[in-house]
Amino acid sequence: MTRLYLRVFLTFWSITAVIIVTTNVIVHWQGDNPDNTLQQLRGGQEYEPAQRFLFQMAGSIVNRNSAQVLADMRAMPEWSRQYFYIVDAHNEDLLGRSLPEGVQSLIPKINPSHPFSKMVDGDSKTWGRHVTLNDGKSLKVFTISSEQGAKSSGDILWQLFINNIWPLLLASILVSGTACFFLARHFAHGLSTLQKATRSIAKGDLSVRISQRFNNRRDEIASLAHDFDHMTERLQKAMAEQKRLIKDVSHELRTPLARLQVALALAQQRSAGEVDRELARIKQAADYLNDVITDILALPVLDDGGWTLDDTTDVVALLNALHDSLQHEASRGRVTLQRQIPVDEALLATHGNMLYGVFDNVTRNALRYTPPGGAIITELTVTDTEYQVRIKDTGPGVPEDQLTDIFQPFYRTDQARDRESGGYGLGLAIAQRTVALHSGQIEAENLPEGGLCVTIRLPYENDDSQSSP
Repeated sequence: MTRLYLRVFLTFWSITAVIIVTTNVIVHWQGDNPDNTLQQLRGGQEYEPAQRFLFQMAGSIVNRNSAQVLADMRAMPEWSRQYFYIVDAHNEDLLGRSLPEGVQSLIPKINPSHPFSKMVDGDSKTWGRHVTLNDGKSLKVFTISSEQGAKSSGDILWQLFINNIWPLLLASILVSGTACFFLARHFAHGLSTLQKATRSIAKGDLSVRISQRFNNRRDEIASLAHDFDHMTERLQKAMAEQKRLIKDVSHELRTPLARLQVALALAQQRSAGEVDRELARIKQAADYLNDVITDILALPVLDDGGWTLDDTTDVVALLNALHDSLQHEASRGRVTLQRQIPVDEALLATHGNMLYGVFDNVTRNALRYTPPGGAIITELTVTDTEYQVRIKDTGPGVPEDQLTDIFQPFYRTDQARDRESGGYGLGLAIAQRTVALHSGQIEAENLPEGGLCVTIRLPYENDDSQSSP
């Protein structure tokens, strides 16, 4: 958004500045301003800079008296005086300078009846004009240029123009820059607010609302903000209704399922071994359905589930307890469980026994896909701001394009589509939401040597008592 803000600002300001400068330069060089009466004198004649300089000086001094003209000449830059002379009635320069040959030759030719004349002597050109001041005195104005000094004669007009116009140009550019700055900020501010809100929604926060920030605006961006709030409100309601529906349906299924399991138990006791195989299959399906319903009910309806982190747990104790409880199951599958825990205690704010389920889900998932003879390594790293738990296995890993999808509810990789392989796509989803409730992160990556590594980051308040080696 900052780049867009700068682009709008610099584009508007550049265009405005170019218009201001170009307009003034054209008016100066082309004489297109409404007050310019000299352009009628051009006709088909050449209109060199020194000649134009003559006309501008004549037009400037015609409404002044001799004392003012003398003062103006003395006030002009020293470098510009060599290009013009003003001669009084005694044919002497007002500044007391010696007159060039071209000026001396033109003096007799200029009078009230013949006010303008020009003389060319090789590369040198001299223009002269008779002027009557407002005090009645007459003066003769001369300007000089040459082919060698053509560039300099052009520079006279340019430098005088810059000296006179730069304060106005600077003020105009600064005023336009200020206006463009506030205009760009006005446009970009609304887009920046929309961008931040969109990022919040992408992270799962559907409660964000922004229309109140545009109460003072009546443009399209304000309308977009109202439409944005309407969309997020409908999305939030739809998501909440969907989750509630799943929970309600799952809750209603538990009663008939419990009856089915009781009937199965009685049938197995009375079957005398005749239909044990069929009953075992029915029991397996019922147990699977019970596990699905249990995990669905464990998913929070809202992002925070109405839970608060009002308890404290020891991450080290949880990992040790999980290791002991899974040791028998791992031995039966000929899988080695290893721990790398460098601290004796790692306290963390939590709610009940939520974190145990996170580590249990991830570790059991690793057990399910680790082949006989493989190993599962649980590592705990303590930094200044968080605990990092890495659970590594030596299984087949997960396709790279599915590493984030495995944390979505009911998502299973192609290798896990068969229910007999275990898992139905809720364990890692519950783990992800539980970690999010602790303001943490969970992510998976494939190890270079093979296998999957699930990293769980849990931030904690930095306190010397949090962990001890």
